[in-house]
Amino acid sequence: MSLRLNPLGWINPSLLKQLMLPVVALWVACAVLAAGAAYLLAGRSTNTSFDRLLADDAQALAAQLRWNNGVASFIASKETADSLVFDSLSLSHYSVHTASGRKLVGDLHLETAEVEARTDTQPIFFSQVSPHGTHLRAVALRLQPSPSDEAVWVMVAESKLKRRQVKEEIATAIFLPAALAGFIIIPLFYYSIRAALSPARRLSALVVAHGDADLSPLPVEEVPEELRELVAHTNLLLQRLQASVDEQRRFIADAAHQLQTPMAGIRLLVGDMRRIQRADPDQPMDAQVLAQLDEVATRGARMVKQLLAYARVADNTANNSDSAALQYERFDAVDAILEAAARWQAPARAAHKTLVVEDHVPAALDFHLQGSSMLLGEVVSNLLDNAIRYGGPHIRLDLHHRSTTLIVRVRDDGPRLDAATRENLLLPFWRGNHGLPDGSGLGLSIAQRIVERLGGTLSLLADSRQGTCFEIELPCGTASPHAQA
Repeated sequence: MSLRLNPLGWINPSLLKQLMLPVVALWVACAVLAAGAAYLLAGRSTNTSFDRLLADDAQALAAQLRWNNGVASFIASKETADSLVFDSLSLSHYSVHTASGRKLVGDLHLETAEVEARTDTQPIFFSQVSPHGTHLRAVALRLQPSPSDEAVWVMVAESKLKRRQVKEEIATAIFLPAALAGFIIIPLFYYSIRAALSPARRLSALVVAHGDADLSPLPVEEVPEELRELVAHTNLLLQRLQASVDEQRRFIADAAHQLQTPMAGIRLLVGDMRRIQRADPDQPMDAQVLAQLDEVATRGARMVKQLLAYARVADNTANNSDSAALQYERFDAVDAILEAAARWQAPARAAHKTLVVEDHVPAALDFHLQGSSMLLGEVVSNLLDNAIRYGGPHIRLDLHHRSTTLIVRVRDDGPRLDAATRENLLLPFWRGNHGLPDGSGLGLSIAQRIVERLGGTLSLLADSRQGTCFEIELPCGTASPHAQA
C-alpha cells in the first residue's frame, strides 16, 4: 500500500476552509507587516524626538556659559544645572568642560576623544556604554564664540531604557488593537465567505436530491454567474446521459423482442424432436427438422453477433471475443475500402451479380484516418452484402473525393425504394418487406455508427432514380475528434 504525503493534510478540504486559509493568511501577513512598519517608524520618530530634547538640554546648559578675556566660566549653580537637565523618566548626566579638559560642572565621565576631535558646530549625537554598563544616548555641543575664546564642550547623556519603554508602549498600542480587530474581522471573513458559498451548497443539495433516476436539467435562475457555465455543462451532460439511458432502454427492449422469434422457433423445433423421439425412440432424427433447427440457430447466432457489434460501437467499447483483433491506428482509408470490396467479388458472382469497383481518387492524395480499418471494412461489407442480398443484378462501388473529404458510393439497380422504407432504413431493428427471413435490421445502424465514430456521415441518397445508393463522406484532412473508439 502506497502512502501519499500531503503537507496540507491537516486542513479540511472543504471549499470554505480553502478560501478562508489564504484570506486569513493574507490578513495576518498584512497586519504583521503594517504593525511592524508602524513600530519601526514609531521607534525612529521616538529617537528623533528624544534626541531633540537631549539637544535642548545641552543648549540650556550652554546658555549658562560666559567668556571673560577668552576664559570660559559656568555662571549657574550645580543645582540650577541639575534642574535644567531634569527628566522624570530617567536620570540625565551632563558635563561642561573646556577643550583642554578643565571641568566647569557636571558628573559625566565618557570616552569622548573621538567626538572632541571633531569641529562640528551642530550637535553631535552618539551612543556609548557607561563605566557601570548602562547604554547611553549622548549629545555633544562645541561652543567657541571667537577664535580667541576657550573652546567648551557641553555633553548631556541619558539611559536608553526610557526610549525602549516608550517604544514598547507604542508597540502595545499598535498590536493590541490589531489583535482585538482580528477577533472581529476573522469571524466576519468566515460568515461572509460562508454566505457567498450558500448558492454552491444549494446547488450541491439540488444535485444530490436528483437521485439516480432524475436526469432533468438543473435550474440556472438563481445560480451565480461564476457557476452558470458549470451548471450549463452539467445540464448538457445530463441531457447526453438521459439520451444514452433512453437508447439503452430501447436497445434492451428491441433486442429482447428480436430474440423472441428465433428462441421461440428453437423451442418449437426441439419440442417436435422430443415428441418424435418419445413416440419412437429408435427413429432417426428428421433431417428436415434438423435443417430448420440449424437455420433458426444460425439466424439467432447472427442476430446475437450483430447485437453485440451494435452495443460495442454504440458504447465505444469492446464486449465480444472478436474485439481483441481491433486496433486503433492511422490507416489508409482508400486501401481499407478497396480490400473490403475485393472480398465480395466471389459472393457477388455466386449470386449471379456483377460488382464493379472504380477508384477515382488520385494516388498522390493522402486520405488517412485515425481509427480501425477493420471497422471501416465492416461498413463496406455491410453495404455490399445488402446490395447482393436485396438489390439489383448490377452493383457499383465508386470512390471520389471533394477537397479533403473522401466520398464512397455503393449503388445497385434494384427496384426503387418507397418513401416509408427510405425513411426507416437506418433505424435499428427495422427490416423492409423483402420477404427474406434472415437479417436483424441492425447492419445499417451499425455501419452508420462506425462512420460517425470516424467523423463522417452515412446517408441514403434521395435523388437515386432507380435502385438504392448509399453515400459515405469521410473527412480525412485532419484527425477527427471522434476517430478513436
